[in-house]
Amino acid sequence: MNEIIKEATVEEAQKSYRLTLRITMEIKKNLWDLAKVLKDCRDRKLYKFYNDNFEEYLANPEIGLSRFFIYKIIRNLEVWVEEYNVSQDKLQDIDSEKLYIMGTMITGAKLQNEALEEKLEQARTLSRSDIKQLKSGEEYELQRYKMVTCPKCRFEFKVVL
Repeated sequence: MNEIIKEATVEEAQKSYRLTLRITMEIKKNLWDLAKVLKDCRDRKLYKFYNDNFEEYLANPEIGLSRFFIYKIIRNLEVWVEEYNVSQDKLQDIDSEKLYIMGTMITGAKLQNEALEEKLEQARTLSRSDIKQLKSGEEYELQRYKMVTCPKCRFEFKVVL
């Protein structure tokens, strides 16, 4: 391994890192586009031109997507974009699994702007296990935390230490 590290340059490592970030952002953007297309296909029953049901449509070898995964990204679209009118740009940098878990907590809750922003910030900054802990109702507040203010939007949120 040391030989590999010695052969690599800082520029190569930086280039690889930037490329990884760019591709990751493209994947996240494409997930939102995929959710829109598949939600429309499901809702308008367009899959019937190919299969008897939506699950069979997803299982086509050409598509080959997990039903559970697709239902998660469609649910993210329904909760965050349609129910709460959050722009996709604001959601781009948040892991879809964390959005899904948080979305199960807020759907139908009619959160107002400040509470919604707090949930978004939690989804952005907390780990999946921390969000699951919030969902399970365990005493999250008893953990040590620090209040942090975003320098850009001035939104205040808790960061677990």
